[in-house]
Amino acid sequence: MLRVITSVLLGIIAASSALAGHLYGTIRENGQSLRGVEIVLNCAGETATGRTDRDGVYRLFSRRTGSCQIVLEPSGRRAVGSLYSYDRPTAYDFDLVREGGRWALRRR
Repeated sequence: MLRVITSVLLGIIAASSALAGHLYGTIRENGQSLRGVEIVLNCAGETATGRTDRDGVYRLFSRRTGSCQIVLEPSGRRAVGSLYSYDRPTAYDFDLVREGGRWALRRR
C-alpha cells in the first residue's frame, strides 16, 4: 500500500512540475547590465521573486503557465513588462526604457 501511495504522490508532483515555466534572460539599461535588481513575476495570481546577477541575468520559476507581468524597481523607478510562461524554459531579454514619461521593460 505504501508503494501505491508513494507512486501516486510522485505522479502528482511530476504532473504539476510539467506545467511549470522556467523564465530567464537579461535586463539592460542603455546597453549596460542591471545588476542586483529585485524582480517580481506575477502569473495568474502566483508571485515569484528573483534578482539579477552581475551580468544582468535573471532566472525565475513559475508553477503557472500563461500571460505574466515582470516588475522591477531599480533606484525607485518602477518598470513593468509582459511575457508568457510556457511549459518549457523560455528566454526573455529586456531593456529598461523611458516611454511617455514612464519607465517600461521593452523586449529585445
